[in-house]
Amino acid sequence: MSLQKLKFREIPKLRESARHAPHCFGCERQNTGGNLVLAHDNRLESGRGAYFKTPDYLGAILCADADGCHDKVDGRSGGLTKDEKHELHAAAHRKTLTWWFETGVIR
Repeated sequence: MSLQKLKFREIPKLRESARHAPHCFGCERQNTGGNLVLAHDNRLESGRGAYFKTPDYLGAILCADADGCHDKVDGRSGGLTKDEKHELHAAAHRKTLTWWFETGVIR
């Protein structure tokens, strides 16, 4: 993968924004400092591949606590169906985008 493609996929400003989000955009668990992360979309249609994640701008700010929303969308807990995992991530992504624009993370 070229350096230009890598830079387009990884946007530190978006990853860092999870530290400042008010809450998880999946379950609305409050940000207690360090419990939120940018969770990448896992759908192949979104560009996920065998050795790389989807672009950061397709991410959703989710809680990374044990049994948190990030574990649920990645299938490590929660027992959600594939469709339920995708819908949880998609709904959180829409809320994340709204927050990014409202707070000026994205202009």
